[in-house]
Amino acid sequence: MRMNNINFYILFCSALLTCGLLFSQDNPQYAAYAYSSNSNHKCSCGCSCRADCNCGCEQSGQCNCSNQCDDENCCCGVWGGVEYLEPSPCAPHAFYENIDMRNAHCHGSIGVWLPEDPPLFRPFVADPRQVTYSAGWRFNDQVLVKNVIDVSFADTFPIYRFINVWPWCGDLEFDLEGGVWAVFDPLHDSSPLMNADYYVGIPITYAIDCWQFRLRGYHISCHIGDEFLLNHPHFHRRNPSAEFLDFFVSHDFTNEIRLYSGVGVVVAQDESFRTGRWYAETGLEIRMPRFGFYSCMQRLYGEPFYGMHLRFHPEFKRHVDMTYVLGYEFGKTCGLCRKLRIFMEYHDGYSAEGQFEKFPTNYFAVRASYGF
Repeated sequence: MRMNNINFYILFCSALLTCGLLFSQDNPQYAAYAYSSNSNHKCSCGCSCRADCNCGCEQSGQCNCSNQCDDENCCCGVWGGVEYLEPSPCAPHAFYENIDMRNAHCHGSIGVWLPEDPPLFRPFVADPRQVTYSAGWRFNDQVLVKNVIDVSFADTFPIYRFINVWPWCGDLEFDLEGGVWAVFDPLHDSSPLMNADYYVGIPITYAIDCWQFRLRGYHISCHIGDEFLLNHPHFHRRNPSAEFLDFFVSHDFTNEIRLYSGVGVVVAQDESFRTGRWYAETGLEIRMPRFGFYSCMQRLYGEPFYGMHLRFHPEFKRHVDMTYVLGYEFGKTCGLCRKLRIFMEYHDGYSAEGQFEKFPTNYFAVRASYGF
């Protein structure tokens, strides 16, 4: 496969940045705002409080850490809080408060229905088919039209999460996902819909320490817009509808670096639009908290991020399919911990839009998203 000069340059810069972040972990000036497990102690009911905070459950049976700290930066709350002392060894933003999980553990339950905690397996920020709410403007798309508005309406609905699951005492969750990705032609009358891909998936995720695993079965079907068909009467409409099964592994090397990889197979597909039977994807995410901020009062943080996502498919015969993103994200450290991202996107490879996916394209986009 051929890789053009832009892709080679971006990959080279990504490798240098990753190596620099790995070596920076030895820097004593490293400014992170991660949860420091070394300065906490376990209470009898399973709470984790700072060493200089009192455990309310010792007397009341309720999980509650009372603040006895003199440090003005101490945000000791229900579950301890945020430390400004040292970075977490892994898991970006390990200060997230998993209230439902710890409450279930406190009461001896094996799990939680409809958990309101952050997901065990986070979506990939550079994945063109990330399950999120988003809107963007593409420039110079080589397959559809030169200017494209692309939107997505997709979300994850957690069903049940088991805690302390054998064999490694990790957490296991069953979810339901659904969504649609649509592209519009904004510079023509009525901004016609060109394509919409509908998605429904059932992921099973497992997380332990810095590792996350996801087994997912899902369905995607493509629908060409009516106005697009009227404007292109000779377009040969087909039915790209298929069911897939994939398995992904994600590892948080540090508080800043995440790597992931996975493979998938096509379980069934419509005869009118046949594709290869398998695919593989991998990617890298880098977050830079040292250039961000954290508000203890608001439980709000912001930081720059960078991501790249590579796809391989038997239909991709001309060159590597790559997507790069660079931007800034805002998020909360409580509740579901959703994030607002504003970023630039560069795609060089093949289209991700249903019936157009066998055609090579490249484009630059400005996007905003809200999700995990």
